[in-house]
Amino acid sequence: MNKRIIILTISFLLSGLLFANTTIDGAITKAAVDITEKCDAKSILAIDDFESPSQAMTLYIREQLADSIFAEDGLLQIVTREHMDKVEKELKFQNSGVASEKTILSVAERLGARFIVFGKLEEFNSSYILRVRMLDVKTGAYLFRRTYEFQYSQKTEQLLGRAPNYKKVSLGLLVEANKNSLDFISPSVGFAFDYSPWRKISIGAKAAASYDMYEKNNDLVTLEALGTFRFYIVSLTGEPVTGIYTELQAGTSLFFVNSNIKPAFNGGASIGYRFALNNFYIEPEIRFGYPYLFGCGMYVGMRF
Repeated sequence: MNKRIIILTISFLLSGLLFANTTIDGAITKAAVDITEKCDAKSILAIDDFESPSQAMTLYIREQLADSIFAEDGLLQIVTREHMDKVEKELKFQNSGVASEKTILSVAERLGARFIVFGKLEEFNSSYILRVRMLDVKTGAYLFRRTYEFQYSQKTEQLLGRAPNYKKVSLGLLVEANKNSLDFISPSVGFAFDYSPWRKISIGAKAAASYDMYEKNNDLVTLEALGTFRFYIVSLTGEPVTGIYTELQAGTSLFFVNSNIKPAFNGGASIGYRFALNNFYIEPEIRFGYPYLFGCGMYVGMRF
């Protein structure tokens, strides 16, 4: 049973890797694959600027898309905004400064481009939508109009010129099975608090009570009071204070055996994964240490 619990927990941790939300780079890479599938070999592709709330984001999308397309098909010739500016200025002057789809096609045609890609970035709740449009320069017809959704991340907020805010305080409840037992395992409940002064580091405290329900000759209850230091190794969504973490734990265990109390040093380490959804979080964790040997549990709580 112990092995089964550990296997289930590890599988749950790994599910975070398999079902991670798409990042901005992942969305751009998908768009690049779709674009190259529509292009003829050795054709010229023009990449116009993507409309977005910041110049840094516009530049990043354009350059990252160009790099990704070239990585997919090195035979494609790519021209970007730098090549288009001079021609566009001339056309805007001729058309009283009005930039339209017709202007974009004229610019691309003068550069000898066979296709042109452009679009815009839109924000929707806690995610973003990248709208990508691809035109055939000769016919003026759309080859495709697609959207690529990706999630909030520290990178996107920096590119948009925002200081990413994050929830620094968490308060949650714990349900666990551990080896605070003489013969088998003990069920345990508790609560946890942590504060994150930095995006990858949290300090906090935990308290839990375990009852050895399988002990026949003695009543054994264990109380644990622990201080914690946590480091988030990687966040698959880019959001601060989420993702895979490792944690050091140290404190005291009090063993209530019948009417006697026996204190003991408690120390160990854990690894887990914090899934966050707005103000809520869920957190599977496995831990190893002394005197409990191992524990496997789940936290659920709120972030502030």
